[in-house]
Amino acid sequence: MDEPWYVRAFASEYLELYRHRSPAQGRQQVQQLIGAGLLPKSGRILDLCCGAGRHLQPMRDAGLRAWGLDLSQQLLTSGGLAGFAVRADARVIPFADAMFDCVTNLFSSFGYFSNDDAHHAVLAEVARVLKPGGTLVLDHMNAQVTIRELEPLSVEKRDGLTLRLTRRYDSETCRVVKEVEYIPDGLPPRHWHESVRLFEPAELDAFLAQAGLKVGARFGDLDASVFKESTSNRQVVVAQKRDST
Repeated sequence: MDEPWYVRAFASEYLELYRHRSPAQGRQQVQQLIGAGLLPKSGRILDLCCGAGRHLQPMRDAGLRAWGLDLSQQLLTSGGLAGFAVRADARVIPFADAMFDCVTNLFSSFGYFSNDDAHHAVLAEVARVLKPGGTLVLDHMNAQVTIRELEPLSVEKRDGLTLRLTRRYDSETCRVVKEVEYIPDGLPPRHWHESVRLFEPAELDAFLAQAGLKVGARFGDLDASVFKESTSNRQVVVAQKRDST
């Protein structure tokens, strides 16, 4: 059986493909989150799907008690995250109930699985590890704008490497599919794809509610700018775990 796309995609080539998503940008975005009040000033934070730690490291540098989780051992190793990040599946988070004051899920790292039962499982796990009253900060693509502005083909040449990317939206599955051709000069090309489920705001709210998370705010970016469904590229949702008492 073929391995899931997200196992193949998040290897060493990923860091080159998305090198514009740099540690410097991560530091800037964490400062935006802190400045906008989207991250707590104290308490424990879990950066879910932390990758190589471009947000996790700045969180810790800012004095936050932050831990990370990612499925890709290659990304965890490349980020030097040993000791404060674990390799695990987001559907089975290996932390205790009510351990965290905040969970972050940044750069559209929700919606990877092939069925919505798995997405519900991720949110149920997030709710489990959050303290009552704790918050989830979920950064996802804004479906309306993403579909409208999807670039079918792009080709980029850089440092002995050609990147050819094709993109399409599958309306039946509500997924953006990206085919990647990674072509180093003089070496065989490598191919993989990405496939991310899009969620309209109301649909995402319903998924969160089912997990016991109530949406308190939705922003257009990590700086807490105003969200406009017709123009915002992103939707940054802040949801709070309901207090069962």
